[in-house]
Amino acid sequence: MKRSNLILAVAMSSLFAVGASFADDAVIIRQARELQMAKKYDEAIKLYEASVKNNASERLYVDYAALLINLKKYVQCDELLTKASDIYPDSLRIKNALGMAKYKKGDLSGASALFSQVLSKDSENKYAKTMLETIRKEKSSSSPIDTANGAETVSNAGDDADYGDSFVGGAITFNVSDKLSLEEQQELAKKLYGEMTKMDDEDLDGFIRLHKQVIEKCPKTDQAQESCWRLSNLYFLGYQPPDFENCMAVLEHLLKQYPDTPLMPDAKNRLIVCSKKTENFDKVCKLYEELFQKDPEPDDTTFMIRALEYADALTSANRIDEAKAWYMKVIEKDDGKNSLQARAATRKLGNL
Repeated sequence: MKRSNLILAVAMSSLFAVGASFADDAVIIRQARELQMAKKYDEAIKLYEASVKNNASERLYVDYAALLINLKKYVQCDELLTKASDIYPDSLRIKNALGMAKYKKGDLSGASALFSQVLSKDSENKYAKTMLETIRKEKSSSSPIDTANGAETVSNAGDDADYGDSFVGGAITFNVSDKLSLEEQQELAKKLYGEMTKMDDEDLDGFIRLHKQVIEKCPKTDQAQESCWRLSNLYFLGYQPPDFENCMAVLEHLLKQYPDTPLMPDAKNRLIVCSKKTENFDKVCKLYEELFQKDPEPDDTTFMIRALEYADALTSANRIDEAKAWYMKVIEKDDGKNSLQARAATRKLGNL
């Protein structure tokens, strides 16, 4: 995956598994992410854990690691990725992920060694460079690593750095906090947006990190909704090909957290596009069903366009009888005017 008009994003891109195992793991990952969106984290962990006992792809290991890091299960993540690194010894993504797990649990030396290994293979790996610089600054500061009661945790500066989502490649999740008052949230959101105005336009990781902070720490502000949309733009437009899965995760968060958002129509349309591109046709069908419920009587042209696309999605989801019924609705709504949509519906109906 390349960043559009940006530097090559090696740590987020090139090492996806291929073949049948990739397809199987894609189903597992989608199911696990749906559980995470429903905050059923223990069930998601059980699903991943059962899956990695078999011949899991690199992608599945990294996705599982993303969940463990977000849940602050750093020791468990370290163990998982140590096993994965034995299976995929040349994977830079796994090395970066393992380095983050070690960093988060307070093993700065182990983390440094891994990020250095990544740079020895890829001297321009931006993520490894950033993390090594973060560790260097932390080692030179007076903030100690808290190892009380045998629990290794990194200092607050490390937790706030939050670099995990930029390397994992799995669907982004959000730990929303209402700790700050509305006034404090507004002030922080203003500060973070101010930081963004000073950033290099090509610092995609930086924009992702700051928008994520706005969404998590300033949820009651207007900027939180705006950051959801802008973050979806970064995943949808900032990479080539687009990062559809992360884009979908952000938009689903937006719609769930802010059901009355004025961004709803645009968010729904983009979700439909992403779902089609990832061939998640059950999701496409569900989105069209929600659209028809919210707007049951659009104008005739809008109805025919939506109904035709819905019927196409039903066909792809192998719901053939329902697809036939919706193609017929397009033809009936046309009422003999021979529109483009009616002609397409007639042709597609004849092919079923």
